[in-house]
Amino acid sequence: MKRPAVEARRNPRTGRCASVAAVAAIMLAASVAHAQYPQRPVRMVVAYAAGNVTDVLARLVAERLSTRWGQQVIVENRPGQGGSLGLQAVAKSPPDGYVIGFIAMAAVAINPHLYPTVGYDPLKDLTPITAVAYPHGLLVANPALAVQSFGALVELSRTRPAGVFFGTSGSGTIPHLNFELLKQATPLRAEHVPYKGATGVLADVIGGRLDVAQEAQALTLPQIRAGKLAPIVTMSGKRLAALPDVPTIGEVVPGFVPVVPWLSLIGPAGMPADVANKVQSDVAEAVRTGDLSARLEAMGLEPVLSTPADFARQVRADHERLGRLVKSLQLKVD
Repeated sequence: MKRPAVEARRNPRTGRCASVAAVAAIMLAASVAHAQYPQRPVRMVVAYAAGNVTDVLARLVAERLSTRWGQQVIVENRPGQGGSLGLQAVAKSPPDGYVIGFIAMAAVAINPHLYPTVGYDPLKDLTPITAVAYPHGLLVANPALAVQSFGALVELSRTRPAGVFFGTSGSGTIPHLNFELLKQATPLRAEHVPYKGATGVLADVIGGRLDVAQEAQALTLPQIRAGKLAPIVTMSGKRLAALPDVPTIGEVVPGFVPVVPWLSLIGPAGMPADVANKVQSDVAEAVRTGDLSARLEAMGLEPVLSTPADFARQVRADHERLGRLVKSLQLKVD
């Protein structure tokens, strides 16, 4: 005669099933496993090509996390579609913390509004971990224009039939959006000329084929020091230590809030909160200690290190704000 299936036994005093204790034990084991994370190598998907400022920062962070964790953090470059191909790979990975992405703002807050499809929902398919740094941007001009201020640039633009010509790395990029916002907020008259990369943009500003551009401090500062570019304003919230006499755009256009990109760590949806918190706290500690903070400053980056909760709020706010802007400009990329 077959024995009946074993049923969960109840404690006669408490009425609780023994299975409750089993579930608790499983939950405790999972918590311990998360606390010991990582127990094997972690793959960091960088959504841009090697040598890009995001890639350089990602490798610095990966190196320090590898030392801290005693597990290798393997950087894998997955460029394409403005960062969306790499982020798509992250979104489709198991949410156990062993695949994380190092991405820039555009892949989350701009591309989903710009491309017909990106292969993920930025608000549902991802776990924000932390913003790591803000790249400092500079609005620069060809020195031959003899433009010493933003006001002078506006006046120059009003004397030309087509205004001034500004170059960017493409439609919907952050420099493009900032120029369009400036055109809405001021009398600036400017014509957009899209390029395939920042190098070509700056080369043509230096050569006089373009008038102005906004690019990262890491790219513009050497050319400013060589006298090949003239700084007009910083496109961030504070003046730069390297150029203390150059005002912020908010100082010369009161109330103007530029789009300031963030470089960040992000995981798939469903990533355990304790794992996300550990990654964030260990990155923050790595930036606070050693030479990483100084390295970031030398690269024209400002450390941010927001908590997962704060970063999630920022992701949502930027996604909504920039979505409205892209829609109002009727921008699309095929």
